[in-house]
Amino acid sequence: MVSRSRTRPITGVLVSLTAAGLLSGCVPGTSGVGSSNSAGKDAVVTDPAAMGKATLNVLDTFSGGTDNAWMTSVVKDFEKKYPNITIKRTSMAWGDAMAALPLKLKSSNPPDIVPPNNGWQSMGTLVRGGLLLNLDNYADAYGWKKSFPQSILSEHEFSIDGKQMGTGSVFGTPVARASLIEVYYNRSLLKEIGAKVPTTYAEFQDALAKAKSAGITPITLGNADQNGVTQPLFSLMNAFGEQSKISDFIYSKGDVGIARTGFPKAVSTFKQWSDKSYLTKDYAGLASADAAQSFVNGKGLFHFDYSGSLPLKTGQSKGFGSFVLPREDGGEPVATASAAANLSISAKTKHADAAAFLNFAAGEQAARLAVENGTMPLLHANVKATGGDPLLADDVAIAQSISTNGASVPYLDWTTPTLYNTINTTMQSMLAGKSTEKAVVTAADRDATAHVKTLGK
Repeated sequence: MVSRSRTRPITGVLVSLTAAGLLSGCVPGTSGVGSSNSAGKDAVVTDPAAMGKATLNVLDTFSGGTDNAWMTSVVKDFEKKYPNITIKRTSMAWGDAMAALPLKLKSSNPPDIVPPNNGWQSMGTLVRGGLLLNLDNYADAYGWKKSFPQSILSEHEFSIDGKQMGTGSVFGTPVARASLIEVYYNRSLLKEIGAKVPTTYAEFQDALAKAKSAGITPITLGNADQNGVTQPLFSLMNAFGEQSKISDFIYSKGDVGIARTGFPKAVSTFKQWSDKSYLTKDYAGLASADAAQSFVNGKGLFHFDYSGSLPLKTGQSKGFGSFVLPREDGGEPVATASAAANLSISAKTKHADAAAFLNFAAGEQAARLAVENGTMPLLHANVKATGGDPLLADDVAIAQSISTNGASVPYLDWTTPTLYNTINTTMQSMLAGKSTEKAVVTAADRDATAHVKTLGK
């Protein structure tokens, strides 16, 4: 499930990056930190048919199931439209790809197209090492800065000196598939407690209380693998905080501290849910995948997770729906969201015009192929759900809102290379009664402050 990659901790990658000398040294073929690594405007070609015969080596993380089916169909359609270009794919599991990327990009024959994760965990460090091509000229030529929602485009931007995320030059593009945190609900259980799909935060809280009174687990959750807490926590932050302040904190813009993002109230509310037994009993010892399966088996009313993550069998999706947690102030719901993958180009590629494939993978045809493969599209609000799958219809509607309104924020853990682990460790300690809500917020703030200092801003 590719969407799970968006917040998976990759501490091992940081070790690889440091060992490879990317944080301070130069890389063959670039001028190191601050290099623009971009082709001249005269070299930009946007018509793949005019590129001559070429083979593009693509490393991706779409290694199985729906992910592979979608990517296979995108490649097939691209090659059919442009028979002079051959796409040679190498697919790897997400964690393996992230660990391998630094050395692959530093090698004498790197892949042309690669999938670094957004944020400082991967892309930011590769930009600082001069390993990714600056795509500004292609962004201008293809009109990406106008066609992509700014909230999504910013997730692929860094200053060329590698000190600022969320603005500056374009170093990657989203694919036309979404990966976001949403709330799944059981249709029959919602009807059983006499509630409707919540459109306000108060209605959501009321549904939790009704489920508890009816003997139904309000929220299925498993955190034995420290992979279940962040989804509801990030959603709560988006319900309480302002979109702009959350984004500014993640991008280290201005003086916005985590206390101004809605995070403190999110931590407090999560603790209240736990104290009220709104969460799966003994969730600390239950794996997140087991909690998802429990939800699918009808053991809970709501389940926070990444899009496309439910372990559904054929025909089961009709019993479930999805929505983004409503905001407390009644404003437009804000989702933690990104594309299902970022695609970037090696700074040492001999085929800079491989950007044509990035453009295709972000295009409307790729979004239609997402829906045809039963997964959430992105970037193209006019792409409709087909086939009468009510859960997919909900997902497509959410994606349409993001694509039209830009109602999304990046994943909070992209703020620093270590924030994911910091949040999970401190939350686990607090929920076990070994520390306080304040300790969680303080630890997150210190992590972010320490990281800003390393950027030399």
